[in-house]
Amino acid sequence: MEPSDAPVPPVSRPRFLTGSALVAGVVVVCIGVIAILVQSVIRDLQLLEASKSDNVQWTLSQAEVEFLELQAALRPGDGSPDLEKIREEFDIFYSRVETLRNSPIYGEVDEGSAYVAALAAARAFLDRTVDLIDADDATLAAGLPQIIEDADTLRLSIRTLASSGLAEFAKRSDEQRSSMSVALLRLAAVSALLLGALGLLALYSTAVSRLTQQRGVALAEANLRMNTILSTSLDGVIVSDTEGRILDFNAAAERIFQHKLEDVRGLNIGDVIVPPHLREAHRAGMERMRDTGETRVVGHGRVRLDAMRADGTIFPTELALQSATSGDTRIIIGFLRDISARVAAETELVDARDRALAGEKAKADFLTVMSHEIRTPLNGVLGNLTLLGDTKLSVDQRRYVDNMQISGELLIEHVDTVLDIASFESGKAEMGQEPVHLGDLLQGIVDGQTGAARANGNTISWTWTGEALDWVATDAKRLQQVLLNLVSNAIKFTRDGTVRIEARWDAGGDKDVEVTFRVIDTGVGIKTEDLDKVFEDFHTTDPTFGRQVGGTGLGLGIARRLVEAFGGEMGVESRLGQGSDFWFRIPLQRSEAPAPDTSKTAEPETQTVLDILLVEDNAINRMVAEEMLVNLGHQVTWVENGEEGVSAALAHRFDVIFMDISMPVMDGLEATKRIRAAAPPWSETPIYAVSANVLATDQERFLAAGMNGFLGKPLIRANVVSALAGVARSGAVDTGTADNPLSDALTQMKDELGDTVFDVLKSRFLTEGQDMAAWLDAGPSDMDEVAHRCHKSAGSAAAFGALALRDQLIAIEEAARDDDQARVAALAPMAVARWTEVAKALG
Repeated sequence: MEPSDAPVPPVSRPRFLTGSALVAGVVVVCIGVIAILVQSVIRDLQLLEASKSDNVQWTLSQAEVEFLELQAALRPGDGSPDLEKIREEFDIFYSRVETLRNSPIYGEVDEGSAYVAALAAARAFLDRTVDLIDADDATLAAGLPQIIEDADTLRLSIRTLASSGLAEFAKRSDEQRSSMSVALLRLAAVSALLLGALGLLALYSTAVSRLTQQRGVALAEANLRMNTILSTSLDGVIVSDTEGRILDFNAAAERIFQHKLEDVRGLNIGDVIVPPHLREAHRAGMERMRDTGETRVVGHGRVRLDAMRADGTIFPTELALQSATSGDTRIIIGFLRDISARVAAETELVDARDRALAGEKAKADFLTVMSHEIRTPLNGVLGNLTLLGDTKLSVDQRRYVDNMQISGELLIEHVDTVLDIASFESGKAEMGQEPVHLGDLLQGIVDGQTGAARANGNTISWTWTGEALDWVATDAKRLQQVLLNLVSNAIKFTRDGTVRIEARWDAGGDKDVEVTFRVIDTGVGIKTEDLDKVFEDFHTTDPTFGRQVGGTGLGLGIARRLVEAFGGEMGVESRLGQGSDFWFRIPLQRSEAPAPDTSKTAEPETQTVLDILLVEDNAINRMVAEEMLVNLGHQVTWVENGEEGVSAALAHRFDVIFMDISMPVMDGLEATKRIRAAAPPWSETPIYAVSANVLATDQERFLAAGMNGFLGKPLIRANVVSALAGVARSGAVDTGTADNPLSDALTQMKDELGDTVFDVLKSRFLTEGQDMAAWLDAGPSDMDEVAHRCHKSAGSAAAFGALALRDQLIAIEEAARDDDQARVAALAPMAVARWTEVAKALG
């Protein structure tokens, strides 16, 4: 039944009130006092019964009056019953009957008396009627006929109750009147005591009421503040019951979802703000919470979910759900925040990061590709210069070649510098660990730079400041690179002065040490405002076209990156016109001296003639490599791509393969993997990568693919000789000389035929052979013709003593007769290469 604004009738039915602890204490004290007086009051109970009797008598009279009032309310004069009036009169009558029933005198009346029977009838009527009285108006109105009928039936019993009760109580009153005065006196004393206690309790209750009122005001103010906060909050607050019906919708929620509270109150929240693709999951979650109490979002902090506006727009929100109890109702409170702008910013940030990463990768890839593309023609330039240097030259020509060689090497150095930057920018730079004698390293730098120092009129030296430190574990190449950069800079900017390297170390642990290196010069110095810029890329202290000292401005930037890769720091101190002091400090570890390496010999060049397969697509680089290897005394067969390289390697057992990496049709890595997957002995042939990709990570890729070593472009003769010497020392090759492509039968044929006839036949053989080689190189498809021409040419090759060429032509003939086009294609390049050797020998 919904609450109303009608006057509240007297409460006669049980009411349960909860007081404060102090009120309960006062009541306990009063009960204690009454308990003390019980002993003395027992004697006077009969006297008290007189007053109770009077009260009961009055109640008997009133009970009949109230019953009549109830009947009057049931049958109003205007014929329209007032339901509230009926309830009020029923409650009053109910109160009178309960008073009679609960009176101690009731227990003393004979159970068989008319009074008891009439009271029981009244009580039965009340029990039957009370549910209708407490029901809603419609139910009460429907039950009025029955109530009226029951009341009419009860009327005689009520009359009997009043008359018999009054008679019984009149008799008892006469018997007890004599002791009434004493009972009243004692009752007055107890009442006075209780009144005093009640007075004190009233005072305390007043104070408590005032405090409660203050707290109520504070609570109201707090509620007002909370409502203000919720109404002004930028976060949407939505309250619903466990069925999902919306109970409240604050101003921020109205703004976010474009709904008004009056439009959505009572609607299901899933239909209002949950996007269609999430509604099924929302309904399942609500049912699970109602049925099992399990919650996966409520009380679990903020989660990110999609929500829907009134116009159907779906947008991201950050949602936090909490449950609470409002009266007997459990409610769900949702705090929602529109994070569209944040998500857009995050997306833009991620996109920007991806673009930056892509840009960095593109830059690194560009630098790598450009390095490769620059090194490839440089290989041709420097390789040809090397070959040219091996020829007979005039003094001026030798000077020109040397100058070009120096310029080419300087260009290679600049390319390596750019690659170093690419490595650091991509995070791929790695520091090695090997035993290094610091004294030898510093002395080597001084020895190597003495000539450059003298050219500028400088002296150069190094020293320990403190105790010397010999062997450490570090990346010797990188450390040397840093020191050389600082020393070369000091020499370039110093005239007729000194350059000094100082080293000092401090112990940091068992094997850990910290070494500080200083490169001190008496040169031109650096302006104070330039000190913070010297380590920036492409920065030079003199950027003009007329500067006297060259350089890219990258050296110090790379040196700083290297020092940081060591885990150290770098700095500079300088005064203009007085010199500079560049220093860096790096952590190192002590190390033992390595065992002497007896595997290497001092042999500058191998005396073993090797059968080498050269796989190279660039014609100039191929020519340079071939000439260099032939000049070293080796036999060379070349092919143009990895696929041809695989075919050649599987058709003939070479001593070593020089494999380019970037090639059309099939690259060097894939070719190497296929060769390594073949059966021995072909899979065991040493393979050296020959590439302009000189980054350490690229070299690791080459070795991981199955290659045995690496030769960077441009090819350096010393490096080639060292690699081939290693192949010869491995014992995997025949230490004899390579077979002559022509056998002794050629000399016998010449002696038998004479020079004139022999020259005619040789000329014809060379013409036919050249045509044959060109035809095979073009890749014929008619296998019958291939078999026929190879058979014919094989006979001619045998006649001139070209037995190896004959064998290869016969192999092609057999493959053609089996219609094995793939085998023919694999063998043809080998036959062409053999023909080239034969033609060269005959020419």
